[in-house]
Amino acid sequence: MTIIKRRAVLTGAVAAGGTLALSACAAETVPVATTPPSATVEDAPAEPTGEQLLGPSSEIMVGSGKKYEISASLTILVTRPQEDTFRAFNASCTHSGCIVSGVRDDQIACGCHGARFDPESGEVQAGPAKSPLGKIMVEVRGSDLFAII
Repeated sequence: MTIIKRRAVLTGAVAAGGTLALSACAAETVPVATTPPSATVEDAPAEPTGEQLLGPSSEIMVGSGKKYEISASLTILVTRPQEDTFRAFNASCTHSGCIVSGVRDDQIACGCHGARFDPESGEVQAGPAKSPLGKIMVEVRGSDLFAII
């Protein structure tokens, strides 16, 4: 006669109960239809794209600049280094993200930490910034300025 130990009976009962519970859960699983993504991360634009009317070019005097807030995440600084030359940059300083103050003494100035940039190229002229301002295409059409973003 085989003697079944109490521990073996309890272990078997627990295992059988767990298996039964799991199979009951699995039987109630219903597949859900999903739709494929409309674009991948690589396809999605980082910023809004298109063109943005900034305003009349006459608002910017030679040797100065003007800021335009496009969205909560983008402010554009347009400079006018020469009579017929307009340049546009992302106005966020590359040092710590502060919005630059504008053009002073033939330099784009950041009031947060003193960085200075060239109003023609956006290149760093004085630190602590180490990278140039991001360039943005700007066009003059008639008397109006348009940023291409």
